[in-house]
Amino acid sequence: MKNKLTQIFTLHFFNDGFLASIILLLPFIAKDLSLNLTQIGFLSSIFSLTGILLSLPVGYLGSRFGAIKILVFTIIFYGLGFLFTSFSHSYIFLIFSFAIMSVAFGSFHPVAFSIVANLSKKEKLGRTVGDFTAIGEFGRICLSGFVSFIAFTIGWQRTSFVYVIISGILLTIFLFSHFKNEKINNNENLNPKKQKHVNFSEIIKNKGFLLVLLINFFDNLASSALFIFLPFLLIFKGINPSVLGAFTSAFFLGNLIGKMGLGRLTDKFKNIKVFIYAESLMIIFIILLTYSNSIFFIITFSVILGSLTMGTAPVRTTMVAETNAHHGSYEKAFAVGSFIASLSSALAPIILGYVADLYGIINSFNLAAIFALFAVFSTYIYSLEKKPNKISSI
Repeated sequence: MKNKLTQIFTLHFFNDGFLASIILLLPFIAKDLSLNLTQIGFLSSIFSLTGILLSLPVGYLGSRFGAIKILVFTIIFYGLGFLFTSFSHSYIFLIFSFAIMSVAFGSFHPVAFSIVANLSKKEKLGRTVGDFTAIGEFGRICLSGFVSFIAFTIGWQRTSFVYVIISGILLTIFLFSHFKNEKINNNENLNPKKQKHVNFSEIIKNKGFLLVLLINFFDNLASSALFIFLPFLLIFKGINPSVLGAFTSAFFLGNLIGKMGLGRLTDKFKNIKVFIYAESLMIIFIILLTYSNSIFFIITFSVILGSLTMGTAPVRTTMVAETNAHHGSYEKAFAVGSFIASLSSALAPIILGYVADLYGIINSFNLAAIFALFAVFSTYIYSLEKKPNKISSI
């Protein structure tokens, strides 16, 4: 069981690191191919669009053919996506390249979160999920910290090919590990907790779970696209593109701190209280970052904002688990949750990119703060619903 978690944690490191790296190449791609922010927003949303299509079926495929096999298979798609990106000379071909990579990204989280929830102890779910999500942020920091400098030096196409090599090395290591431990892996039980068989209609009839989905929807609208448009906000403020990686790494560092910290706070305090406080502070620091012109404060606010935006992920995960604890069908619950999260994550960059083109990048960040406010209101309604239904706390 511990070995299985280690494998999933490692794959999460590279999964999120690859995504962050390709996003940081977008300013360079936009400059060379003369793309506007609406087009950039659409390229970013492809990852979430594919997640919408794959969220529900990928849970079944993982249980049918083996979750680790599905997760390792995503490495191949990342490698192919970076390979095609390295040869891209047009917006249309970039859409195709990003679509290939999005298959990998869209397949990973629904399967991975359900496995982590099943392998975690109830009283430590917040901490385990927090560490799991934090390792993804660590991957973003390690794999994307210098990508802007490298792209500025050798170009975004050659940089993409560097990631093809990284993907090939990673795939070789995991294939070797798989064949070496195939007998052990085949005998491991990925779902040690006994579950009741329920269908999707039973899950979505749960009013508490529906409110959690609403919280997920608005929280993702507010936070999922911020790191995509952060480089463009910094360029608007006159910061040199060659150092964008340092600022976004500060944002990812905040993600890592927030996910580990808020995950542990969720185990100690009520997840509703932790979420409302974190989301309210997020609104404040979005505004502070948007209107600050000091490099020192921008970096500081990036770290704080990063901890509050993506730091809510383990908190929301415990909400999904607690509203489905009575039947324990986590695969389907997280599949639905991932579907809604992917939907909002797909809409966010399109909406914010469109607003940025029409009204400026500043108003795009203002809109993100409004979405976060809606998430706070949704959580308050969930707290009212939770009391009479006596949903067991995790």
